[in-house]
Amino acid sequence: MGRFLASPAPARARGVAQAPLARQPRMDSIQDDMDFGDSLLEEVVSSDPWLASPVPGEKLGGPNGRRFEIKLALGRGSMGEVFQAWDAELQREVALKFLNPQTVSLGSRVTELLQQEARAIARLNHENIVRLFDVAEWRVEHGEQRVLFLVMEYLEGESLSARLHRSRLELKEAMAIMEGVAAGLAHAHQRHLIHRDLKPANVFLTREGTVKLLDFGLAHLVASSLPLPDMSTAGTPLYMAPEQWLGGPQDERTDVWAAGLLLYELLTGKRPFSTLCAEELRARVISPEPVPSVRTLRPEVPRELEQLIATALAKDPARRIPSGQELLEELREVSEHLGLHREQGQLAVAQRRQVTLVCCVPLGLPAALDPEDFDELEAAFHETCEELLGQHGGSVTPSMGSQVLACFGYPHALEEDSRHAVHAGLILARNFPQVLQRKLPRPFSRGLSVGVGIHTDRVALHESPGGPVLSGEAPEVVAWLARQAEPGTVLLSEATRTLVRGAFEMEPRGTRRPTGTSATRPLRVFQALSEHEARSRFEQTRATLGLTPLVGRERELQEVLSLWARARQGQGTAVLLRGEAGLGKSRLIYEVRERVASEADCRLNAQCSAPFSSSALYPVIALLQRLLEDSRQEDAALASPRGLESRLVALGLSVEHLQALVSLLSLPAMETLPSTQLTPERQKSLVFEALAILLRSLAHKRPVLLVVEDLHWADPSTLELLARLHESVKQSRVLLLLSTRAEPRDAAPRWPGLHVISLERLSEKQTQVLVQEMVRGRPLTSNVMRQLVKRTEGVPLFAEELTRMLLERQAAGETSSSIPLSLHELLLARLDTLPPRQKMLAQLCSVMGRSFSSALVAALTRQSEAARSRDLEGLVSAGILEQAGSSAGPAEYRFRHALIQEAACQSLLRSTRREYHQRIAAVLEESFPELVESHPELLAHHYTEAAQPARALLWWARAGAHASQRSANEEAIEHLTRALKLLQTLPDASQRQGEELRLLLTLGIPLVQARGYQSAEAERTFARARSLLDAVGNELPRLELSYWGAFSFYLARSELSPARELAERLVAQGQQQENRELLALGHGMMSMVAFTRGQGRAAREHAELALECSHFTLDEHRRLALRHWVEPRVKALAYGSLILSWSGDLELARTWGQEALALAGRIGHLHTSAFALHFVALGSQYWGDVVSTLELAERCMALSSEHHFRMWRSGAALLRGWALAGLGWAPQGLALMRQGLEQWRTSGIQSSQSHHCGMLAELYLWQRQPQQALEVVDRALAHLGEERFYASALHRLRGEGLRALGHEQEAEASFKSALAIAREQGAYTFERLARQRLKTIPVRA
Repeated sequence: MGRFLASPAPARARGVAQAPLARQPRMDSIQDDMDFGDSLLEEVVSSDPWLASPVPGEKLGGPNGRRFEIKLALGRGSMGEVFQAWDAELQREVALKFLNPQTVSLGSRVTELLQQEARAIARLNHENIVRLFDVAEWRVEHGEQRVLFLVMEYLEGESLSARLHRSRLELKEAMAIMEGVAAGLAHAHQRHLIHRDLKPANVFLTREGTVKLLDFGLAHLVASSLPLPDMSTAGTPLYMAPEQWLGGPQDERTDVWAAGLLLYELLTGKRPFSTLCAEELRARVISPEPVPSVRTLRPEVPRELEQLIATALAKDPARRIPSGQELLEELREVSEHLGLHREQGQLAVAQRRQVTLVCCVPLGLPAALDPEDFDELEAAFHETCEELLGQHGGSVTPSMGSQVLACFGYPHALEEDSRHAVHAGLILARNFPQVLQRKLPRPFSRGLSVGVGIHTDRVALHESPGGPVLSGEAPEVVAWLARQAEPGTVLLSEATRTLVRGAFEMEPRGTRRPTGTSATRPLRVFQALSEHEARSRFEQTRATLGLTPLVGRERELQEVLSLWARARQGQGTAVLLRGEAGLGKSRLIYEVRERVASEADCRLNAQCSAPFSSSALYPVIALLQRLLEDSRQEDAALASPRGLESRLVALGLSVEHLQALVSLLSLPAMETLPSTQLTPERQKSLVFEALAILLRSLAHKRPVLLVVEDLHWADPSTLELLARLHESVKQSRVLLLLSTRAEPRDAAPRWPGLHVISLERLSEKQTQVLVQEMVRGRPLTSNVMRQLVKRTEGVPLFAEELTRMLLERQAAGETSSSIPLSLHELLLARLDTLPPRQKMLAQLCSVMGRSFSSALVAALTRQSEAARSRDLEGLVSAGILEQAGSSAGPAEYRFRHALIQEAACQSLLRSTRREYHQRIAAVLEESFPELVESHPELLAHHYTEAAQPARALLWWARAGAHASQRSANEEAIEHLTRALKLLQTLPDASQRQGEELRLLLTLGIPLVQARGYQSAEAERTFARARSLLDAVGNELPRLELSYWGAFSFYLARSELSPARELAERLVAQGQQQENRELLALGHGMMSMVAFTRGQGRAAREHAELALECSHFTLDEHRRLALRHWVEPRVKALAYGSLILSWSGDLELARTWGQEALALAGRIGHLHTSAFALHFVALGSQYWGDVVSTLELAERCMALSSEHHFRMWRSGAALLRGWALAGLGWAPQGLALMRQGLEQWRTSGIQSSQSHHCGMLAELYLWQRQPQQALEVVDRALAHLGEERFYASALHRLRGEGLRALGHEQEAEASFKSALAIAREQGAYTFERLARQRLKTIPVRA
């Protein structure tokens, strides 16, 4: 007989939130299907008896009062009584739930409200929610009583509480039920309806296996209608969320809490707080302490499921999974990750990953074999290999013919996949004949053996219904290795050997060239002979490669040793080394062990392991078995059970302790021990007591150092044991030295009195010391050293592995920047521990870059905000990401290490990476214009990786120009060089010339700034640009190019002919096209060339023409400044003020100078301002205004130094030195001038040498050093070349030096030369000075 889903119950316990309960029972004393009261509603409604009930055969409801015929009473609960009935109108069976009549007695308003809200629930239409068809009213014939009843669907099956009574559920069944529960909640939550009383009794399992939620919201509807102050909330205390106990606001997260408790109970068979009375329960639920981990009761529960339950049971609703929909998504993802319901043929996303392949080929096949016998033998061979390899973690791939290919590192990578693969290969080679004979005891199977090849490489991996399908040369190489193997032997490639060296005994088998494969390089081959005793990764590395130096851990070492000193005196304690993977915890433990070995018992070393994190006391059992074996080798008496019993009794163990240890270690039964059966709880307690006794006994003889590493993989029982040991050894000579990874979700103990030492990353200096110690004198350039230090980011393991890889590949003449195989295995294993959605998010984020914003993640994913936040928090908890930046605005994240980002990115297929880059680029360009504006190189990178060269070129060009404007010269060079390379890939050659010219002219400026004006790169760049100017011809105006770089390059090198050629070209194009911009640029350039040549009148004329053509709006001035590096009008005014100062028009010179500085300030372009400051200061120096020169030079020097304007910084330093000397600080001025001249020389600038020499000579004259002044001037006059603008001043200074030395006649000749040159050039300022000096020469008789 089917039963309705609402489990009827007799009298039930009652409870009220926020108030103590009278005679409160303990929760474990209540029957499970009662769930400690149906709801808080019982506080009101259960006290009154039922006044009336329908009887079988009675008809009621509908317009005529005869629609429903009562068939059978199904049961009675706190909210009402349930009947099976027949709906005559719709011809179907239904269930009628009659609500307690007391509710109706509260008034017609309550009735109306119940009907209204119940009908809202009736609109829920989902397969995982029991349908509520209607709300009706039964008028009792004899009396005035009216009873509301609900018309619901009738189902056959059982409640979840009844199912739980039978047995605990297996993981797959529990997850399937919870997915149904979450799907029902999701449907209701989307319609803003909350259950508020989710529990096993309100979950129904149909005979078909469908999950149905019942009583959806009814407890709340009734309770919220009651006029009682303490009935504002409804629920069953054992499943009530903290906000329900506190009477706070409730929403979808209230149901998520109950669902979390439900899943906890399904997995463990218990509730986390089931042994508490109501007051204690309330205190525990509302306390800040987290709910106990589900793995405490069931260690084999996967960690990702543990994390999901912990999030669902977060005490703070803000940190809880926000709704049923998100809960459903989380459950499905975990189920998919655990392979619980992947459908046959369902394909996973293709991926690229490092795997270790094991290939097996049959050897010794009979020469002539019947086809059916051959098929039978081949099938047995496959079955045997698959069985032995699968037992050790291998996934067999679809294969053709006789060979079997298995993949280690798929579908989930482990940190020692390669070791597991070789271990499996050795077992297979050794046990294959015997296993085959058991499977196929036929004569023709005798003598058949197997050859095994093992190879590690990266492959493209696609999933098929039959298993993973691999692409690449790796499957061919491993098959070739297997064919090279002799019967019963295992051959390894060098890649695999590198990963497992130290774990296995191996011998080389020479270098061979793989034949019949696509591999082109010879392969070093090794044979695996046997496996060494179990060693940690650290011990393997130490055994084969030696001990790396301990660097940067002096403080931590001393802290541990000081705790050891206290423990040695009887103050036992525990210390936990905490740090992320690779920080050297094992290396520090080894150093401690070495330091205390002479005075301590150091035999107790246990290692937790990821594959055994669900095996209770695994590291303890392994340690005890190893100690027992060692003891038996030392003392033969311990080999017998009686001898072992005697020894243990002597150490203080009781018979019960012995019995518990024998059971724990699976030892042969001891005859003297009783055969009584111990409960699991009692056995665990006895084991803990026995181990504490043994530890104290050992410490009585000698201080003990007990080491347990990798507690992040410890099972709950091991953690519990260590906590007990910590308490029991406080008065003993014992130090517990523990280690764990520093991840927010780790299971690190937090015992009172535990000393925690956190290991941080090494500094750059410490990392450099570590690398230098490892290199040990072998050549390593400073650049390579910097790259190593930068890339490893202070993680010792990464520094060691990358250094080893670099040295090995240098020795082999190879270069590579990839991640070492050993690190790739480690990093991929970390990624594979993530739930699938988080792993996919990590991969997407890795394509975004090292750092990214949550806003960008939101734009790229279709997740809800809550789910996205949880996934990002999950990646932070897993140690993949860290949150960076301030709390204001969208959260910023970055990968904790660049190598993690690189490994995540490399795990994607190239096609997937391109797709991601394309999506990221499109979103950036569309939705993040400010980010693109400030970081155009970001968009350029994504378009490049998306294989869109045209778009990438555009943005690399913008990025180069942007970096150059910010004086980030090396970055500008890199960006523009990439743009030029991409340009060569474009098909249209005619379009390339103009774009190439643009890029070259832009590139020239940062090249000069970073490498100097004499650099070969700059020469080639501007030479190519000059040739393209001729090729482009009349297209110049359309291209809107920047010409300052090319012009300043030639001018600075004193190559005036090409400089003038460019200026004339611009003037000609400007006149032809009537383009004021080109005219202003061209005339300004011609003005500078003419002045340099000493052609003052022509220089002034071109400056005036430039000003006439440069009347632009402020926005236009700013645009031109950005394009040309110096705004044309400011350039004409500033340089014109210099020309006017030189030619003697001082008032106009001041006016133009002031206008230049004012306009530069309004434009706000830094390089334009530096140009203006420099040339206005230069004009002040020409007419001898020391104060103005100093003020302007200091401003220019500050600006140019900050923004790396090489030319203006050096020029300003010279002017400042001259001005300081003029103000009386001659030594300081001379030192500064020498510094400026050196900077000028090293930058390769040839221009203005005559002027600089003149200023230096003037300083020498001021210091009364005429001979030095003459030497400087004579050198300058000898190398004047085309630069003539300062020739007059040089001759005048030469005359002053000669006169100071008493050579009056020669001085007079120099003054006359100065006067003649100044008159010829129109340099009135110099003419006036020369005339003044001539007047000081005495007239000869």
